[in-house]
Amino acid sequence: MSTEAPVPRVAARARELRRSGPEALSPLPRAEQLARKSAARRQELLDELRVELYAVCSVVADEVVHRARRERPSYPPYGLVRSMHSQTRMVVADPDPVPAGAVDSFKALGMAYVDTTVFHLHRRLEELRQPEHAWLPRRLEELLALFRAFAEPSVKERMRDTPSFLYGGLHFGTGVCVQLVEVMDALLPELPAGERAAVLDRSLRPALRLAGVNVAQVVGAYQHLQARAARLGWMDPERFVVVRNDGVPWRIDLADDDLAVADTPPTYTTLGCPARSSPSGEMSAIAVLWSWCVELARTTGLLGSEAAEPG
Repeated sequence: MSTEAPVPRVAARARELRRSGPEALSPLPRAEQLARKSAARRQELLDELRVELYAVCSVVADEVVHRARRERPSYPPYGLVRSMHSQTRMVVADPDPVPAGAVDSFKALGMAYVDTTVFHLHRRLEELRQPEHAWLPRRLEELLALFRAFAEPSVKERMRDTPSFLYGGLHFGTGVCVQLVEVMDALLPELPAGERAAVLDRSLRPALRLAGVNVAQVVGAYQHLQARAARLGWMDPERFVVVRNDGVPWRIDLADDDLAVADTPPTYTTLGCPARSSPSGEMSAIAVLWSWCVELARTTGLLGSEAAEPG
């Protein structure tokens, strides 16, 4: 088994798949073949296949997020849509654009942002079912079926199909970005909206840190950042620190790199969020989600006035 670090291997495999298409694929073993292997050998083979699973996810997630931001002029004024997913867990064919003034809280922004990414995931998967692209979702379904056969009960449901598997990451990514922007905004009360947005745009690192936590451990890491009192909002400002440059706020980071991740490694390894790397060579999906979230918070007025607050 290769000793190369798994995350760079995911990124390299994702670029190869995007460049070479189905020619980059090798035959997959069948579940019954893996079942006949020793437990150690089966785990070794699954670890190798897991790199490809997350590489395929990286390709799709990259396309979905860039598609959403690229097509935002089609849904004025914000590029956000409401598909009713937040209420009914459905994706409608033609969702309504979010009208001006409708996003009046970070909660409202979070709901619309989730609906938007889910809608574009639905659309991109429809496009990928065309014959010239069908190899990609087919490969993902085959990989998920293989892992589902040996998965623990706690993760089987998440792996039941392609939309469910990809949706989990996109939902978490959009939700965390909105929650982080909210808590970071509260740490910059003296700055006008434009300067706040500039500081927030440079503050991607906490989102990247959470994106790198194993799915089996991310609940603890997320709860570590949550507020202890309802009045504070989703996350606790005391878990973050304003990093200054010549006395001026420059970026915001975690006050402590310890995300309360358990020392015991989980049996199911996710290799981190596949959205952290970009097979296309553009901004990574998580970076796009972050920068667009900051842009949306400013556009909707959630970052306050463009002028400096008096006194």
